[in-house]
Amino acid sequence: MFKVKICNLAEQQIQELKTLKKLCETELGWEPPEEYLDEWVKAVLGIIRHDQNLVKIAYTNGKIVGYCVAVKKLHNYEGVVMDITWKTAYIWDLYVAKEYRNRGVATALIENAIAYLKSIGIEKVGLLVNYWNENAKKLFEKLGFKLWSHFLVKKL
Repeated sequence: MFKVKICNLAEQQIQELKTLKKLCETELGWEPPEEYLDEWVKAVLGIIRHDQNLVKIAYTNGKIVGYCVAVKKLHNYEGVVMDITWKTAYIWDLYVAKEYRNRGVATALIENAIAYLKSIGIEKVGLLVNYWNENAKKLFEKLGFKLWSHFLVKKL
């Protein structure tokens, strides 16, 4: 039987989380440079040092299989500025390893993160999803997220 535990990330688990982040980026077709991963780790460490409840991990069979990183307010997390309006939070990063998808892990991570955010007075949570990621869009809509805006980019 599959059982997953959702808990806060402990600082000593950061290297395992970094490995999962690299896997996430690789699945998207990009081999992230070590400098990118180091900056991501630096930001995550800054977030958990500010509020450990903002970084949730899914843990099963002795390993981390997913994560959810939320941010709130306007904060400088180890040099990375997250501009969030009052009483609003943002799901900055969410990932579940392929072999654990469609098993409720992402739902558990998001619901756990949202429960914490609600408990501290957050009234609205936003996130970005890739336009082509239909599974993620369906999940977020099922969880009550609604389209609010379009985020457009241009390659240079």
